[in-house]
Formats: sequence, C-alpha cells, structure tokens
Amino acid sequence: MVNMITDNKEKQKNKMVLLFSGGMDSIIFDHLLKPDVLLYIPTGSKYESVETQKLNDLIDKGYIDGNKLVMLNNVLNLKQFERDDAIVPNRNAFLLLFASLFGEYLILGSVQGDRSYDKDEIFYTKMIELLNHMWQEQHWTEERSFRVLSPYKNTTKTQLVKDYLADGGKPEILLESYSCYEGQYWSLCGWCKPCFRKWVSLHNNKIEIPENYYKNKPWEAPWLPELKPVILQGRYRGMEDVDWIAALSDKGKL
Repeated sequence: MVNMITDNKEKQKNKMVLLFSGGMDSIIFDHLLKPDVLLYIPTGSKYESVETQKLNDLIDKGYIDGNKLVMLNNVLNLKQFERDDAIVPNRNAFLLLFASLFGEYLILGSVQGDRSYDKDEIFYTKMIELLNHMWQEQHWTEERSFRVLSPYKNTTKTQLVKDYLADGGKPEILLESYSCYEGQYWSLCGWCKPCFRKWVSLHNNKIEIPENYYKNKPWEAPWLPELKPVILQGRYRGMEDVDWIAALSDKGKL
C-alpha cells in the first residue's frame, strides 16, 4: 500500500511574494517594498530567452538579491495561448496561484494605465476569495489567509520612477531592466507599448538614455498618429496620458 502523507500540514508562511519579471516596474517594486521572495515563472513567451538572460545579468551585477529569487522552471508553459500582441489570457491568475505556494502576501506589479482586467481591483478581490476558500483549514492544511496587493495601481510609471529615485534608487538599474516584446539582448525595439511606456517614464525623470538603447525612436512609433486624439483627450490610459503628452510634446510630436 502506498504511504500517504497525513502528517505535517501546510502552514502559514507569513511571506511577501513579488511576481518578478526583471522589468522596470518589478525592479522598483522590489526596491520600495522589500518582499521576501522574488518569484519568476517562465511561461514560454517569445521574449523569454532574452528576459531570462537579463534577469541573470541583474543578479551578476548585484542589482537584485539572488538569494531572494525563485526561478520556477518547467511548471507553466502558456506559449500556445500567447496572442500576436503578447497578451496571454488568464496568465496573472495562473501566476498568483503559484505565488500562493510561497507566501500569503502576493504582489502583482500593476500601475496606473494598465488596461487588462486581470490587473484591476475586482480581479484582486476574486483571487483573494478563491485562495482563501481553497486554503481553509482541512485535513492537509492549516488555514492560510491571503492578500493580493498592488500598492502602486494608482501610480503612473513616471511617478513610480520618481518615487524610486527619491528613495535612493539608481537609474542605471532601471536601464538594465528588460521590458520589450520585440527586442534583442543588446537593443530594445523602442516601438512596442512596453518600450514606449518605459521611455516616457525615463524621459520625464530626465534619466539619460544611451544613444543605441532603442533600435527605433519611441516617439516615432508608427501607431502613435492613430492614438493621438484619444491620448490628448485623456481617454487612452487615464492619468498616464498626461505623462505621454509631456514626453511627446518635449520631442515636438504634439
């Protein structure tokens, strides 16, 4: 007969877990919030190989604490569900479920201007309800109580960078971060939405960007002309539109 594990119930871990990508936002969250665990879960995305290389660079340069990093390989492959725009439906729900195995205070790196519904308050509430239901006291676990937090959900990227710098954060670490759907190891594309949003926040905070940092100039992104009317009306990304207008105006594009 197979021996069944009936002793040693699962217990409250009392740890803060940051879902970590090596992107600019997650680096800032790590600096400001001091989580116990940085959880990186490769999901088979088209930019994953470069993202992983950049993550290792952050450790090698001492920009993040490698002792806090948990790289959970070969547990979640969503490659077949990735859309052409790099969106993977349900990804944040999957990631939070895995994060719950490492702690109860789960940090999702969302900021003002993020438009997906798996980064809004309703989603956080429903995930808390789901996790607290599954982790009620029962034959295999003690009760564990969860919180899904996104403390900078109402902060734009420009303000987030400003807060980071004010807290002693180093701009060179932000430049080492990787958030690009199309770029290569040595050069970010400049035209995808993550590249553009990052450029806006760096430019508005007067961080000097190396000449060849972007393959293409973000302020010349081909999709901008179509979006300009809604950006000027503040109907695209809300408060973040103000930051876009400031950066584009500075480049003479508005």
